[in-house]
Amino acid sequence: MERAIEATDEIRAPEARIATPSGHFRPAQPPPLGPRPTETEEQLRRSMRLRPQERPEDGTGDMPRRLVPPAAQAGFEGLNAGSCCARPPDTHGAVGVNHFVEITNHRGVGVFRKSDGALVKNTTLNSFFGYTARTIFDPRIVYDRRWDRWVVFAVAFQESSTVQNVFLGVSRTSDPTGAYYLYRFDVPEPAGDFFDYPQLGMDQDALIVTANIFSGTTYVRSRAFGIPKAAAYNGRSFGRPYFDLGTPGTVAPPIVEDDNAHAFLVSASAGDPTRLRLFRATGLGRSAPAIVLQAFVPVSAFAVPPDARQPGTTDRLDTLNARFQNVSTQIGSHLLNVHTINAGNRPTAKWYQIDTATNTVPAGRSGYVLESATSDDFNPSVAGSAVGGTSANPIGRMFFTWTSTSVASGAAHHATMKGSGRLATDTANVTGGTTFARASTAYNPSSDTVERWGDYSAVSIDPVGTSTCPVGQRAWIVNERHVNATVWGSRFGRLGFC
Repeated sequence: MERAIEATDEIRAPEARIATPSGHFRPAQPPPLGPRPTETEEQLRRSMRLRPQERPEDGTGDMPRRLVPPAAQAGFEGLNAGSCCARPPDTHGAVGVNHFVEITNHRGVGVFRKSDGALVKNTTLNSFFGYTARTIFDPRIVYDRRWDRWVVFAVAFQESSTVQNVFLGVSRTSDPTGAYYLYRFDVPEPAGDFFDYPQLGMDQDALIVTANIFSGTTYVRSRAFGIPKAAAYNGRSFGRPYFDLGTPGTVAPPIVEDDNAHAFLVSASAGDPTRLRLFRATGLGRSAPAIVLQAFVPVSAFAVPPDARQPGTTDRLDTLNARFQNVSTQIGSHLLNVHTINAGNRPTAKWYQIDTATNTVPAGRSGYVLESATSDDFNPSVAGSAVGGTSANPIGRMFFTWTSTSVASGAAHHATMKGSGRLATDTANVTGGTTFARASTAYNPSSDTVERWGDYSAVSIDPVGTSTCPVGQRAWIVNERHVNATVWGSRFGRLGFC
């Protein structure tokens, strides 16, 4: 059933300028309104009427293998709003050799030392990119451990009906506090259409960007394009095909961890809740880039998750609409990602390991991620490692972060940042987890009855090993927390099978 995806236009970026970003400039413009639904209201209502999946009562499932969770090894305070910033933070981050870099709306780029969690540099997104016309938002960051470079991508509000700039920053060295190649270019959308919710992945030759496009408040298409590393990592200009993926919902690109010639992109849509869409991209960083819709991957029917409950209040937290919020891990012919669905009438994270050779999710290669049988679990992300993998199952380690709340008698708690993982031989369901932060109050910063929570979180594999913890056995996570009822914060840290 393969169908070629058309490139309807071309992305053109001029030669980069070189700068060492600093400063805290923020334009006086309202913050972004958060992710727009990529399904119609009728599709969302229909999904909510679906029978929810069954959630395991004891959180363990029926597999005989024992879960061996990774141990938490460190935890540090990340960026927080203080008195400066509106919501949501859209917390994202990545780990390198000596630093962990967190990126958020409003507070921008924060560079932390891995050794002690000290913040060594912080600059707003507008200062980072040297741009004053509109507020920059929806930032993503990845660390390319093969080339030892940091990559930042973000988007700005429209300057006019025909101009909306996106931004790319690539560090010139391994030092995230130093100089960057900085790009700014307009996306070729029809007049008035809005480029939103970008995601940033990579294969060995290309940086891979996807986004949702809206006409007013109506979702009209998803986009994808590749950026050649050979150009971006040297500050050169580039022109690349701009692919129209149709309307599959939010499309997640991968972090490709090997030399696979293909990069696989995946989407989950509440408007089509019994299958995932799998796209195959080839040569996005080379001379003949192509994307095809490879297959519809059958999965158990999923419904849009309910909003997360908070003890002591009727105000709830937004759990989004079953989209893949963050990038996948791709190793060999397997693709790993996680989203939030309705299970047991609770928001619940569910992971899938797709076999891209058979276009299936094999038995035992999918499961839930939850704190307990009574918790509400959402805002997840995952990364996989090849350590412990086999030819039949190349992803030997998984690491997760997510948010949980609970209103159950005797177990009630406010928003909690969780981290955990599993070995390839563990039970499919990941339960319990380590608590990295727990709020003491409900989050209620506005008159809204459903409060915006972060749209992103992040997990990345530590590129540096030790004598007691080889590379691939440890990951770093970052997620939103709240400091008090009206102020958001964040937390980051590491955990590993060491």
